[in-house]
Order: sequence, then C-alpha cells, then structure tokens
Amino acid sequence: MPRPTDLSDADERVLRHLHDAGADYPALVAANTGLHIPLVERRIATLEDRGYVEAATGERIYRITEPGRRALAGDPPVARPTADGDGPEETVADGGTPSPEAE
Repeated sequence: MPRPTDLSDADERVLRHLHDAGADYPALVAANTGLHIPLVERRIATLEDRGYVEAATGERIYRITEPGRRALAGDPPVARPTADGDGPEETVADGGTPSPEAE
C-alpha cells in the first residue's frame, strides 16, 4: 500500500490502529502503537480537525472516518469549501499552498 503523503508517521500509525480496532481511547492507541500518550492526544486532535477521526461516544473514544480511510489509502484529500463558500480550500497539510496572509 502506498504511503499517504499528507500524513506523518504518527498520524498513519494512529489511523491504522483505529482502522483495525474500530474505536479506542487515546491511551490504548498509544499502548498499541508504541507512541507516547501526549503525542497521540495531539495527533488525534489534529486528525479530528482535518475530519480523519471523530469522537465515537461522549467519552474520549475515537474512530476513523471515511476521509481518514481515504487518507490512509493514499487517496488525495477532498477539497473543503472555503469559509466564504467560493470554492475549495486546501490546507498546507492537505497539499495546498499557504495563503499570502500566512507569509
């Protein structure tokens, strides 16, 4: 399977575990991936912001989403609408270019 280009090694390990487990607590993701809990918590927060994982319950149990499965498979990200609704918006992490305001 090709390595997704927009995912870090830690992101890929978290997504692979959630794909295989279905859903899990961050501490158990850490235990099963060999990553430190604070790193897993940060990566889950980022992956959740990107729509790749979501809370499965009211507790801190997370599962992979369909966009997360696509990212894990190496498929290009689906463009999200911009805040003003004028077209797709890609983040730098998704392979987009930084906006002029960010420079």
